[in-house]
Amino acid sequence: MSTTTLPDSKRLRAALKGEKPPIRFERIGFLSHAGELQKIVWSEPTKSLAENWTFDNLLTREDYDLDDDGRPGQRGVYEEQVKKIADGIRTTSRPYLGTLVVGMEPDTEFVEIEVIQEVMPGVSLARITVREGAPVVWSVDGQHREYALDRVWKQVKDAEDGDPLVVRRYLEESATEITLLLEGDPDVLATLFVKMGSTKPIDPSLIAVMDKENATNRLGQYVIRNARLCAGRIGYLPDSAHKRRDPNFAGLYKAAGVRSAASAIAGVGVRDRSPKARETNLAAVIRKRVTGTRLSGTEALTVVGAEVVELLDLAFERIPGWRGLSEGTLTVPEFRKQYLHSATAGLHVIANVIAAARIANVDPSKVVDALAELPWQRDALRTVPEDKEAGTEEYAVHVFFEGTLAKTAYDDRALCWRAGASGATRSNYELAIKTVLRHIAAEHPDLQALDTDTTFTELGLIARRSVGRPKKSTVVPPAAE
Repeated sequence: MSTTTLPDSKRLRAALKGEKPPIRFERIGFLSHAGELQKIVWSEPTKSLAENWTFDNLLTREDYDLDDDGRPGQRGVYEEQVKKIADGIRTTSRPYLGTLVVGMEPDTEFVEIEVIQEVMPGVSLARITVREGAPVVWSVDGQHREYALDRVWKQVKDAEDGDPLVVRRYLEESATEITLLLEGDPDVLATLFVKMGSTKPIDPSLIAVMDKENATNRLGQYVIRNARLCAGRIGYLPDSAHKRRDPNFAGLYKAAGVRSAASAIAGVGVRDRSPKARETNLAAVIRKRVTGTRLSGTEALTVVGAEVVELLDLAFERIPGWRGLSEGTLTVPEFRKQYLHSATAGLHVIANVIAAARIANVDPSKVVDALAELPWQRDALRTVPEDKEAGTEEYAVHVFFEGTLAKTAYDDRALCWRAGASGATRSNYELAIKTVLRHIAAEHPDLQALDTDTTFTELGLIARRSVGRPKKSTVVPPAAE
Protein backbone atom coordinates (compact mmCIF):
# COMPACT_ATOMS: atom_id res chain seq x y z
CA MET A 1 0.00 0.00 0.00
CA SER A 2 1.30 3.39 -0.92
CA THR A 3 0.03 6.59 0.59
CA THR A 4 2.08 8.91 -1.60
CA THR A 5 -0.13 11.63 -3.00
CA LEU A 6 -0.28 11.55 -6.80
CA PRO A 7 0.36 14.83 -8.66
CA ASP A 8 -2.81 16.51 -9.93
CA SER A 9 -1.62 16.15 -13.54
CA LYS A 10 -1.52 12.34 -13.29
CA ARG A 11 -4.97 12.20 -11.75
CA LEU A 12 -6.25 14.43 -14.55
CA ARG A 13 -4.75 12.16 -17.25
CA ALA A 14 -6.35 9.14 -15.60
CA ALA A 15 -9.71 10.91 -15.56
CA LEU A 16 -9.40 11.86 -19.26
CA LYS A 17 -8.74 8.21 -20.11
CA GLY A 18 -11.87 7.17 -18.21
CA GLU A 19 -9.80 5.34 -15.61
CA LYS A 20 -10.40 5.37 -11.88
CA PRO A 21 -7.78 7.26 -9.89
CA PRO A 22 -5.03 5.10 -8.35
CA ILE A 23 -5.65 3.62 -4.92
CA ARG A 24 -4.29 5.58 -1.99
CA PHE A 25 -5.06 2.83 0.51
CA GLU A 26 -7.33 -0.18 0.82
CA ARG A 27 -8.31 -1.99 4.00
CA ILE A 28 -10.69 -4.71 5.21
CA GLY A 29 -12.39 -4.01 8.51
CA PHE A 30 -15.61 -4.08 10.47
CA LEU A 31 -18.24 -1.62 9.27
CA SER A 32 -20.77 -0.39 11.83
CA HIS A 33 -22.62 2.72 12.98
CA ALA A 34 -22.78 4.97 16.02
CA GLY A 35 -26.24 6.42 15.50
CA GLU A 36 -26.02 8.44 12.29
CA LEU A 37 -22.24 8.08 12.16
CA GLN A 38 -20.76 5.37 9.91
CA LYS A 39 -17.39 3.96 10.91
CA ILE A 40 -14.96 1.21 9.99
CA VAL A 41 -12.36 -0.39 12.28
CA TRP A 42 -9.24 -2.38 11.45
CA SER A 43 -5.80 -3.20 12.87
CA GLU A 44 -2.89 -1.44 11.17
CA PRO A 45 0.64 -2.88 11.44
CA THR A 46 2.51 -0.44 13.69
CA LYS A 47 5.36 -0.15 11.20
CA SER A 48 2.90 0.85 8.47
CA LEU A 49 1.23 3.27 10.88
CA ALA A 50 4.58 4.90 11.68
CA GLU A 51 5.70 5.15 8.05
CA ASN A 52 2.47 5.91 6.21
CA TRP A 53 -0.20 7.21 8.60
CA THR A 54 1.72 10.31 9.65
CA PHE A 55 1.05 14.03 9.66
CA ASP A 56 3.67 14.39 6.93
CA ASN A 57 1.87 11.87 4.76
CA LEU A 58 -1.72 10.73 5.10
CA LEU A 59 -3.01 12.36 8.29
CA THR A 60 -3.59 16.05 8.88
CA ARG A 61 -3.88 17.85 12.21
CA GLU A 62 -4.02 21.55 13.04
CA ASP A 63 -4.31 23.63 16.17
CA TYR A 64 -7.97 24.58 16.45
CA ASP A 65 -8.77 27.95 14.88
CA LEU A 66 -12.01 29.60 15.94
CA ASP A 67 -12.09 31.68 12.75
CA ASP A 68 -11.59 28.77 10.32
CA ASP A 69 -14.70 26.68 9.76
CA GLY A 70 -13.08 24.60 7.02
CA ARG A 71 -11.28 22.09 9.23
CA PRO A 72 -12.00 20.42 12.56
CA GLY A 73 -8.76 21.36 14.33
CA GLN A 74 -7.23 19.97 17.52
CA ARG A 75 -5.83 21.06 20.85
CA GLY A 76 -2.23 22.25 20.88
CA VAL A 77 0.51 19.63 20.99
CA TYR A 78 2.09 19.28 24.42
CA GLU A 79 5.73 18.25 24.09
CA GLU A 80 5.78 16.78 27.60
CA GLN A 81 2.89 14.48 26.67
CA VAL A 82 4.60 13.36 23.44
CA LYS A 83 7.85 12.71 25.29
CA LYS A 84 6.10 10.73 28.01
CA ILE A 85 4.37 8.47 25.47
CA ALA A 86 7.57 8.06 23.43
CA ASP A 87 9.49 7.04 26.55
CA GLY A 88 6.75 4.52 27.30
CA ILE A 89 7.00 3.00 23.81
CA ARG A 90 10.76 2.67 24.10
CA THR A 91 10.69 0.97 27.51
CA THR A 92 7.94 -1.63 27.22
CA SER A 93 7.61 -5.08 25.74
CA ARG A 94 3.93 -4.35 25.09
CA PRO A 95 3.74 -1.15 22.99
CA TYR A 96 -0.03 -0.80 23.01
CA LEU A 97 -1.20 2.61 21.79
CA GLY A 98 -4.93 2.15 22.14
CA THR A 99 -7.35 2.95 19.33
CA LEU A 100 -6.49 5.90 17.12
CA VAL A 101 -9.54 7.72 15.78
CA VAL A 102 -9.44 9.50 12.44
CA GLY A 103 -12.11 11.00 10.23
CA MET A 104 -12.65 11.76 6.56
CA GLU A 105 -15.43 12.83 4.24
CA PRO A 106 -17.00 9.77 2.52
CA ASP A 107 -16.87 11.30 -0.97
CA THR A 108 -18.35 8.53 -3.16
CA GLU A 109 -16.20 9.62 -6.12
CA PHE A 110 -13.06 8.58 -4.28
CA VAL A 111 -14.23 6.39 -1.38
CA GLU A 112 -15.71 2.97 -2.13
CA ILE A 113 -17.18 0.67 0.52
CA GLU A 114 -17.98 -2.94 -0.37
CA VAL A 115 -19.87 -5.02 2.19
CA ILE A 116 -18.44 -8.55 2.14
CA GLN A 117 -20.59 -10.27 4.76
CA GLU A 118 -22.69 -9.41 7.79
CA VAL A 119 -21.09 -10.96 10.86
CA MET A 120 -23.75 -9.91 13.38
CA PRO A 121 -26.66 -7.47 13.43
CA GLY A 122 -25.34 -4.02 12.61
CA VAL A 123 -21.78 -5.19 11.99
CA SER A 124 -20.41 -6.23 8.60
CA LEU A 125 -17.05 -7.26 7.22
CA ALA A 126 -16.27 -4.69 4.54
CA ARG A 127 -13.58 -3.45 2.19
CA ILE A 128 -12.87 0.28 2.01
CA THR A 129 -10.98 1.63 -1.00
CA VAL A 130 -9.76 5.22 -0.89
CA ARG A 131 -8.43 6.64 -4.16
CA GLU A 132 -6.11 9.54 -4.93
CA GLY A 133 -8.02 12.80 -4.83
CA ALA A 134 -10.01 11.76 -1.77
CA PRO A 135 -10.39 14.25 1.07
CA VAL A 136 -7.65 14.30 3.69
CA VAL A 137 -7.84 12.09 6.77
CA TRP A 138 -8.04 14.14 9.98
CA SER A 139 -6.80 13.09 13.39
CA VAL A 140 -9.77 13.10 15.77
CA ASP A 141 -8.23 11.48 18.85
CA GLY A 142 -4.68 10.21 19.33
CA GLN A 143 -2.47 12.95 17.92
CA HIS A 144 0.03 12.78 20.79
CA ARG A 145 0.37 9.02 20.34
CA GLU A 146 0.82 9.44 16.60
CA TYR A 147 3.58 12.02 17.11
CA ALA A 148 5.28 9.82 19.71
CA LEU A 149 5.21 6.70 17.52
CA ASP A 150 6.57 8.64 14.54
CA ARG A 151 9.42 9.95 16.71
CA VAL A 152 10.36 6.54 18.15
CA TRP A 153 10.17 4.75 14.79
CA LYS A 154 12.54 7.25 13.16
CA GLN A 155 15.01 6.59 15.97
CA VAL A 156 14.93 2.77 15.75
CA LYS A 157 13.93 1.79 12.21
CA ASP A 158 17.56 1.29 11.08
CA ALA A 159 18.79 -0.19 14.37
CA GLU A 160 20.91 -3.36 14.13
CA ASP A 161 21.82 -3.98 17.76
CA GLY A 162 21.22 -3.01 21.36
CA ASP A 163 18.05 -1.65 22.89
CA PRO A 164 16.99 0.21 19.70
CA LEU A 165 16.90 -3.14 17.85
CA VAL A 166 14.72 -4.63 20.60
CA VAL A 167 12.30 -1.69 20.31
CA ARG A 168 12.25 -1.98 16.51
CA ARG A 169 11.36 -5.68 16.66
CA TYR A 170 8.57 -5.11 19.18
CA LEU A 171 7.07 -2.43 16.93
CA GLU A 172 7.38 -4.61 13.82
CA GLU A 173 5.48 -7.38 15.63
CA SER A 174 2.70 -5.03 16.78
CA ALA A 175 -0.49 -3.61 15.31
CA THR A 176 -2.67 -0.68 16.33
CA GLU A 177 -6.43 -0.36 15.98
CA ILE A 178 -7.70 2.45 13.75
CA THR A 179 -11.27 3.69 13.77
CA LEU A 180 -12.10 5.66 10.64
CA LEU A 181 -15.15 7.89 11.06
CA LEU A 182 -16.80 8.49 7.70
CA GLU A 183 -17.65 12.09 8.48
CA GLY A 184 -16.42 15.26 6.82
CA ASP A 185 -18.26 18.02 8.70
CA PRO A 186 -15.57 19.92 10.69
CA ASP A 187 -18.07 20.93 13.36
CA VAL A 188 -19.13 17.33 13.93
CA LEU A 189 -15.54 16.07 14.09
CA ALA A 190 -14.54 18.87 16.47
CA THR A 191 -17.50 18.15 18.75
CA LEU A 192 -16.77 14.40 18.68
CA PHE A 193 -13.21 15.16 19.75
CA VAL A 194 -14.47 17.20 22.69
CA LYS A 195 -16.92 14.47 23.72
CA MET A 196 -14.44 11.58 23.48
CA GLY A 197 -11.06 13.19 24.27
CA SER A 198 -10.21 10.96 27.21
CA THR A 199 -6.45 10.42 26.92
CA LYS A 200 -5.73 13.84 28.42
CA PRO A 201 -8.16 16.31 30.00
CA ILE A 202 -9.28 18.95 27.52
CA ASP A 203 -8.87 22.57 28.54
CA PRO A 204 -12.33 24.05 29.31
CA SER A 205 -11.44 27.01 27.08
CA LEU A 206 -10.86 24.72 24.11
CA ILE A 207 -14.18 23.01 24.78
CA ALA A 208 -15.81 26.46 24.90
CA VAL A 209 -14.78 27.22 21.32
CA MET A 210 -14.99 23.73 19.81
CA ASP A 211 -18.22 22.31 21.21
CA LYS A 212 -21.19 23.70 19.29
CA GLU A 213 -23.92 21.62 20.93
CA ASN A 214 -24.35 23.77 24.05
CA ALA A 215 -26.06 27.14 23.77
CA THR A 216 -23.63 28.67 26.27
CA ASN A 217 -20.69 27.66 24.07
CA ARG A 218 -22.36 29.04 20.93
CA LEU A 219 -23.09 32.33 22.70
CA GLY A 220 -19.50 32.52 23.92
CA GLN A 221 -18.18 31.79 20.43
CA TYR A 222 -20.36 34.55 18.95
CA VAL A 223 -19.07 37.06 21.50
CA ILE A 224 -15.43 36.02 21.06
CA ARG A 225 -15.75 36.45 17.29
CA ASN A 226 -17.50 39.82 17.41
CA ALA A 227 -16.63 41.78 20.57
CA ARG A 228 -13.79 44.28 20.16
CA LEU A 229 -12.49 43.39 23.62
CA CYS A 230 -11.85 39.84 22.40
CA ALA A 231 -10.25 40.59 19.02
CA GLY A 232 -7.05 38.51 18.86
CA ARG A 233 -6.74 38.40 22.66
CA ILE A 234 -8.65 35.29 23.76
CA GLY A 235 -6.74 32.12 24.58
CA TYR A 236 -8.02 28.58 24.08
CA LEU A 237 -4.73 26.85 23.19
CA PRO A 238 -1.31 27.02 24.84
CA ASP A 239 0.28 30.43 24.20
CA SER A 240 2.98 28.72 22.12
CA ALA A 241 0.32 27.38 19.75
CA HIS A 242 -1.32 30.80 19.41
CA LYS A 243 2.07 32.40 18.76
CA ARG A 244 2.86 29.93 15.98
CA ARG A 245 -0.10 31.45 14.18
CA ASP A 246 0.50 35.03 15.38
CA PRO A 247 3.93 35.88 16.87
CA ASN A 248 2.44 39.01 18.46
CA PHE A 249 -0.35 37.17 20.30
CA ALA A 250 -0.85 38.27 23.90
CA GLY A 251 -3.59 36.48 25.78
CA LEU A 252 -5.98 38.62 27.81
CA TYR A 253 -8.79 36.29 28.96
CA LYS A 254 -9.38 32.58 28.45
CA ALA A 255 -12.33 31.53 26.30
CA ALA A 256 -14.05 29.78 29.23
CA GLY A 257 -14.07 33.06 31.16
CA VAL A 258 -15.54 34.99 28.24
CA ARG A 259 -18.19 32.31 27.80
CA SER A 260 -19.23 32.74 31.45
CA ALA A 261 -19.21 36.54 31.15
CA ALA A 262 -21.35 36.40 28.00
CA SER A 263 -23.90 34.14 29.71
CA ALA A 264 -23.94 36.44 32.74
CA ILE A 265 -24.75 39.54 30.65
CA ALA A 266 -27.37 37.57 28.70
CA GLY A 267 -29.31 37.09 31.93
CA VAL A 268 -27.76 34.10 33.70
CA GLY A 269 -25.86 36.28 36.18
CA VAL A 270 -23.99 34.19 38.73
CA ARG A 271 -26.50 31.35 38.45
CA ASP A 272 -23.79 29.30 36.73
CA ARG A 273 -22.44 27.21 39.57
CA SER A 274 -22.20 24.23 37.23
CA PRO A 275 -22.17 23.87 33.42
CA LYS A 276 -25.63 22.30 33.64
CA ALA A 277 -26.99 25.22 35.69
CA ARG A 278 -25.51 27.73 33.23
CA GLU A 279 -27.04 25.90 30.27
CA THR A 280 -30.43 25.55 31.95
CA ASN A 281 -30.62 29.22 32.91
CA LEU A 282 -29.50 30.42 29.48
CA ALA A 283 -32.11 28.16 27.89
CA ALA A 284 -34.74 29.92 30.02
CA VAL A 285 -33.46 33.30 28.78
CA ILE A 286 -33.69 32.19 25.15
CA ARG A 287 -37.11 30.58 25.67
CA LYS A 288 -38.39 33.88 27.07
CA ARG A 289 -37.08 35.70 23.97
CA VAL A 290 -38.76 33.24 21.62
CA THR A 291 -42.16 33.37 23.33
CA GLY A 292 -44.62 35.48 21.35
CA THR A 293 -42.25 36.00 18.42
CA ARG A 294 -41.40 34.25 15.17
CA LEU A 295 -37.79 33.87 16.17
CA SER A 296 -36.25 30.42 16.26
CA GLY A 297 -34.08 29.47 19.22
CA THR A 298 -30.94 29.94 17.11
CA GLU A 299 -32.08 33.36 15.91
CA ALA A 300 -32.91 34.43 19.46
CA LEU A 301 -29.46 33.30 20.61
CA THR A 302 -27.89 35.48 17.91
CA VAL A 303 -30.00 38.47 18.95
CA VAL A 304 -28.92 38.02 22.57
CA GLY A 305 -25.31 37.61 21.44
CA ALA A 306 -25.48 40.89 19.50
CA GLU A 307 -26.80 42.66 22.62
CA VAL A 308 -23.98 41.25 24.73
CA VAL A 309 -21.41 42.36 22.14
CA GLU A 310 -22.88 45.86 22.04
CA LEU A 311 -22.62 46.21 25.82
CA LEU A 312 -19.09 44.79 25.98
CA ASP A 313 -18.01 47.14 23.19
CA LEU A 314 -19.43 50.06 25.17
CA ALA A 315 -17.56 48.98 28.30
CA PHE A 316 -14.41 48.42 26.25
CA GLU A 317 -14.50 52.04 25.12
CA ARG A 318 -15.21 53.59 28.55
CA ILE A 319 -13.75 51.58 31.43
CA PRO A 320 -10.14 52.49 32.33
CA GLY A 321 -7.62 49.96 31.12
CA TRP A 322 -10.00 48.56 28.54
CA ARG A 323 -10.23 52.07 27.11
CA GLY A 324 -6.44 52.12 26.75
CA LEU A 325 -6.55 48.82 24.84
CA SER A 326 -9.35 50.23 22.67
CA GLU A 327 -7.38 53.38 21.84
CA GLY A 328 -4.12 51.50 21.32
CA THR A 329 -2.35 53.41 24.08
CA LEU A 330 -1.95 50.31 26.23
CA THR A 331 -0.67 46.83 25.42
CA VAL A 332 -2.12 43.66 26.91
CA PRO A 333 0.98 43.02 29.10
CA GLU A 334 0.82 46.63 30.38
CA PHE A 335 -2.89 46.27 31.09
CA ARG A 336 -2.37 43.03 32.99
CA LYS A 337 0.33 44.66 35.08
CA GLN A 338 -1.63 47.81 35.93
CA TYR A 339 -5.31 46.83 36.30
CA LEU A 340 -7.25 44.46 38.54
CA HIS A 341 -9.87 43.59 35.92
CA SER A 342 -7.20 41.99 33.77
CA ALA A 343 -7.97 38.90 35.87
CA THR A 344 -11.03 36.81 34.99
CA ALA A 345 -12.63 37.67 38.34
CA GLY A 346 -12.66 41.33 37.29
CA LEU A 347 -14.29 40.42 34.00
CA HIS A 348 -16.98 38.55 35.97
CA VAL A 349 -17.63 41.62 38.13
CA ILE A 350 -18.10 43.94 35.15
CA ALA A 351 -20.26 41.42 33.28
CA ASN A 352 -22.56 40.80 36.25
CA VAL A 353 -22.96 44.49 37.08
CA ILE A 354 -24.05 45.05 33.46
CA ALA A 355 -26.38 42.05 33.83
CA ALA A 356 -27.85 43.66 36.95
CA ALA A 357 -28.58 46.82 34.94
CA ARG A 358 -30.58 44.75 32.43
CA ILE A 359 -32.42 42.94 35.21
CA ALA A 360 -33.24 46.20 37.05
CA ASN A 361 -34.35 47.93 33.82
CA VAL A 362 -31.92 50.82 34.24
CA ASP A 363 -29.82 52.34 31.46
CA PRO A 364 -26.79 50.03 30.98
CA SER A 365 -24.74 52.90 29.52
CA LYS A 366 -25.13 54.85 32.79
CA VAL A 367 -24.04 51.77 34.72
CA VAL A 368 -20.99 51.38 32.47
CA ASP A 369 -20.13 55.04 33.13
CA ALA A 370 -20.48 54.37 36.87
CA LEU A 371 -18.18 51.36 36.52
CA ALA A 372 -15.66 53.62 34.79
CA GLU A 373 -15.53 55.81 37.91
CA LEU A 374 -14.22 52.97 40.09
CA PRO A 375 -10.50 52.72 40.95
CA TRP A 376 -9.56 49.65 38.89
CA GLN A 377 -5.82 50.45 38.99
CA ARG A 378 -3.68 48.13 41.09
CA ASP A 379 -1.79 51.10 42.56
CA ALA A 380 -4.94 52.76 43.92
CA LEU A 381 -3.88 52.18 47.53
CA ARG A 382 -4.43 53.91 50.85
CA THR A 383 -2.32 53.70 53.97
CA VAL A 384 -3.69 52.33 57.22
CA PRO A 385 -1.72 54.00 60.05
CA GLU A 386 0.01 52.13 62.81
CA ASP A 387 -2.23 51.14 65.72
CA LYS A 388 -0.11 50.62 68.83
CA GLU A 389 -3.06 49.53 70.94
CA ALA A 390 -3.97 46.82 68.43
CA GLY A 391 -0.31 45.98 67.90
CA THR A 392 -0.40 46.57 64.13
CA GLU A 393 2.14 48.39 62.02
CA GLU A 394 1.37 50.74 59.16
CA TYR A 395 0.19 48.92 56.05
CA ALA A 396 -1.56 49.57 52.72
CA VAL A 397 -4.80 48.30 51.21
CA HIS A 398 -6.61 48.86 47.94
CA VAL A 399 -9.03 51.77 48.27
CA PHE A 400 -12.02 49.81 46.98
CA PHE A 401 -11.40 46.16 46.08
CA GLU A 402 -9.30 44.97 49.04
CA GLY A 403 -10.39 41.47 50.04
CA THR A 404 -12.43 40.93 46.89
CA LEU A 405 -10.44 41.48 43.68
CA ALA A 406 -7.28 42.72 45.42
CA LYS A 407 -4.90 41.37 48.00
CA THR A 408 -2.21 43.87 48.98
CA ALA A 409 1.21 42.70 50.17
CA TYR A 410 4.62 44.27 50.64
CA ASP A 411 7.09 43.64 47.81
CA ASP A 412 10.51 43.17 49.41
CA ARG A 413 12.32 43.54 46.09
CA ALA A 414 10.53 46.70 44.96
CA LEU A 415 10.35 48.01 48.55
CA CYS A 416 6.71 49.03 48.20
CA TRP A 417 3.15 47.79 48.68
CA ARG A 418 1.51 46.10 45.70
CA ALA A 419 -2.07 45.00 45.11
CA GLY A 420 -2.21 41.63 43.41
CA ALA A 421 -5.25 39.65 42.27
CA SER A 422 -6.88 37.83 45.18
CA GLY A 423 -7.88 34.84 43.04
CA ALA A 424 -10.89 34.02 40.88
CA THR A 425 -12.85 32.33 43.65
CA ARG A 426 -16.62 32.68 43.45
CA SER A 427 -16.88 34.03 47.00
CA ASN A 428 -14.43 36.83 46.18
CA TYR A 429 -15.97 38.05 42.96
CA GLU A 430 -19.56 37.67 44.17
CA LEU A 431 -18.71 39.86 47.16
CA ALA A 432 -17.09 42.33 44.74
CA ILE A 433 -20.28 42.37 42.61
CA LYS A 434 -22.41 43.14 45.69
CA THR A 435 -20.00 45.87 46.80
CA VAL A 436 -19.99 47.52 43.38
CA LEU A 437 -23.78 47.38 42.98
CA ARG A 438 -24.37 48.94 46.41
CA HIS A 439 -21.74 51.61 45.79
CA ILE A 440 -23.18 52.61 42.41
CA ALA A 441 -26.73 52.67 43.80
CA ALA A 442 -25.61 54.92 46.66
CA GLU A 443 -23.65 57.27 44.41
CA HIS A 444 -26.26 57.49 41.64
CA PRO A 445 -29.86 57.91 42.85
CA ASP A 446 -31.26 57.09 39.41
CA LEU A 447 -29.59 53.67 39.63
CA GLN A 448 -30.93 52.67 43.05
CA ALA A 449 -32.80 49.72 41.50
CA LEU A 450 -29.44 47.94 41.31
CA ASP A 451 -29.44 47.50 45.09
CA THR A 452 -32.67 45.64 45.72
CA ASP A 453 -33.50 42.13 46.84
CA THR A 454 -35.29 41.58 43.53
CA THR A 455 -32.22 42.45 41.46
CA PHE A 456 -29.91 40.45 43.72
CA THR A 457 -32.24 37.44 43.55
CA GLU A 458 -32.61 37.51 39.76
CA LEU A 459 -28.85 37.89 39.42
CA GLY A 460 -28.29 34.91 41.72
CA LEU A 461 -26.62 36.73 44.60
CA ILE A 462 -29.54 35.92 46.90
CA ALA A 463 -31.16 32.49 46.95
CA ARG A 464 -34.76 32.37 45.84
CA ARG A 465 -37.13 31.85 48.71
CA SER A 466 -39.13 28.64 48.49
CA VAL A 467 -42.84 29.35 48.67
CA GLY A 468 -43.73 25.85 49.82
CA ARG A 469 -47.22 24.58 50.54
CA PRO A 470 -49.65 26.99 52.22
CA LYS A 471 -50.48 26.29 55.83
CA LYS A 472 -53.79 24.65 56.47
CA SER A 473 -56.28 27.07 57.90
CA THR A 474 -57.93 26.12 61.15
CA VAL A 475 -61.65 25.44 60.68
CA VAL A 476 -63.66 26.93 63.52
CA PRO A 477 -66.93 25.02 64.06
CA PRO A 478 -70.07 27.14 64.05
CA ALA A 479 -71.38 28.14 67.41
CA ALA A 480 -74.37 26.18 68.66
CA GLU A 481 -77.67 27.99 68.45
